[in-house]
This record gives sequence, structure tokens and C-alpha cells, in this order.
Amino acid sequence: MISVAVYLVIVKSVLANPKYAAGFSFAETARIVLWLLVLVDLGYFVWWKKRYLTPEAILDNSKQVKLLHALEEHRGYLEQRAAAAVSTYVTRRVVLFAIIEALAVYGLVLALVGHYFADLYVLSALSLILLALEYPSQKSLEQIIQRIEAAGEEAKE
Repeated sequence: MISVAVYLVIVKSVLANPKYAAGFSFAETARIVLWLLVLVDLGYFVWWKKRYLTPEAILDNSKQVKLLHALEEHRGYLEQRAAAAVSTYVTRRVVLFAIIEALAVYGLVLALVGHYFADLYVLSALSLILLALEYPSQKSLEQIIQRIEAAGEEAKE
């Protein structure tokens, strides 16, 4: 979220200088292309979330990612499964955040290239809203851990 604020400050400080205030001839074309990229990224965001961030996708052993260094010291099968699930969850969440942040970057480029400040504000707001909505909650991770624990209990019986 801080990066979005940095983008806004960059645009305000750079474009306040009259030396950089001249627009480019390709600004309108760039605007169309970047808005098409926004639509593609929003579609990719929805697809990524449905495909890789459901509890079933995170718990799927065939698609596990490398364990995060902080989670490598686990004891027993349940802790190993939980560490793998948390690593997968965090890694996939980072990808989702990168997709969302790209929207704000498009707004920054639009403001710098063609002085499309309204586009900058719309895309920055959209990015901030999506980041706030997608911020990981304890509840979403607890649901995954509870499924692992339940599977472990069933295996014991």
C-alpha cells in the first residue's frame, strides 16, 4: 500500500516541474493499451484467486512451492503439511499482490506519460481497495490449518 502512496508523490513532484510537463504524442495510444492491460490484469486476478487461493488448491500436494526458510524446522507430518500449506499460501498471496500493484503502476505511467491524473487516482484507489480486501486474515489461514489438523485426526483413527 505504501508503494501506491509513493507513486502519487512521484507524480506530484515530477509533474510540478515545468521541464517535465510536456506530454508525449503517443500518450493516447499508451492510455488505451494500459487500460486494456488493466482489464487483462483484473481477469488474471480473478482467475489466479479462483485457481490458486482456494483452500483445496493450497492443500493440493502436487502443486506445493518451496518451503519458506522460516518454516523449515518442523516436527512430524502435521507440522510439515502445515508448513507447506503456509508457504504455498504466502507465496501465492504475494503473486496476487503483485497483480494488484501493477494496476497502480499503470496509473503512475498514465500520469507521467499523458497527465491522466484521473486515471492515476482511479487505478490507485482500485489498487488500494483490492489490497485492503485481499490482505490475509487470520481466519483464512486458520481454515486451512484446521483442515490439515482434521485430516491428521482422521489418519490417527
